[in-house]
Amino acid sequence: MSVDEVVRIFGVPERVELAEGIVVRRYVEEDIAPQTVEQQLDWFREADRGWADGTNYVYGIFDADGRIIGGSGFHIRNGPGVLEIGYWLAADAVGKGIITRVTEALTAVAGGLDDVTRVEIHCDVGNVRSSAVPRRLGYTLVRTEPREIVAPGETGTHEIWSITV
Repeated sequence: MSVDEVVRIFGVPERVELAEGIVVRRYVEEDIAPQTVEQQLDWFREADRGWADGTNYVYGIFDADGRIIGGSGFHIRNGPGVLEIGYWLAADAVGKGIITRVTEALTAVAGGLDDVTRVEIHCDVGNVRSSAVPRRLGYTLVRTEPREIVAPGETGTHEIWSITV
């Protein structure tokens, strides 16, 4: 299935524009960041495969100057009708409400997609900034569960936040 067919069938937009020049859009090869070019190309190709096979819709978050300041996206891994929103932000962009606005916009997008009934956000209990986002947006904490620690600062317990759309 081509990317155009996936977008047409699922209705996932490739670009969402927010106030203050913030743009959430699908990554393109020109967005390659400072890792080795091969590492970035591998990551980009994997992200592109997610769009093509309908399992991950990964976006970059760009400021008004076109500089990448973060990433977000929809992950399809929690059952029928459920989209999970994930996000990250560059340190110099934290504390400005960007992730909250991006997540609010993507939650609204998800609510307009056929067959989507629920959106989830999963984050480590130790990541207070990440868990503040769903709380601000009216998501409900539905459970906590153990999860393997894969990064410094993780506790091994994840929160699962949910909202009906």
